[in-house]
Amino acid sequence: MIVAFLLTVLILFTINKMLDAIAFIGFGHKGPSYNDLRVKLLGKVKNEVKLHIDSYKNIWKETRCTIMGDGWTYGRHRSLINFFVYCPKGISFIKSVDASNFIADAQTLCNLFVKIVDMVGAENVVHLVTDNGSNY
Repeated sequence: MIVAFLLTVLILFTINKMLDAIAFIGFGHKGPSYNDLRVKLLGKVKNEVKLHIDSYKNIWKETRCTIMGDGWTYGRHRSLINFFVYCPKGISFIKSVDASNFIADAQTLCNLFVKIVDMVGAENVVHLVTDNGSNY
């Protein structure tokens, strides 16, 4: 799932640059192979995203942050909860949890938030925000 997400991000953020470069090179240019996109370029983008998130982590220590949880159900009646961290520098996606098989109660949501707080560092968190789902 992460690989598909990162590949989508790669495509969305680089498509204009890629089209400009192809137009500049001209007819006959061979694009990267599936393996190059999936292995080499995806690995490079993954490292860039990690560096970007690491720069956010420094801000979390300085200004503290807010953890946000947003639950939703998609077409196949699967429940997902996406977790984000907000700080003055911006919002970063942390984790998505398939909550379809979880009991929908406050204790379950609290346990999920505890795991995210542990990932971010309890000393860096000042708020927890969630949607107004009636089952929590």
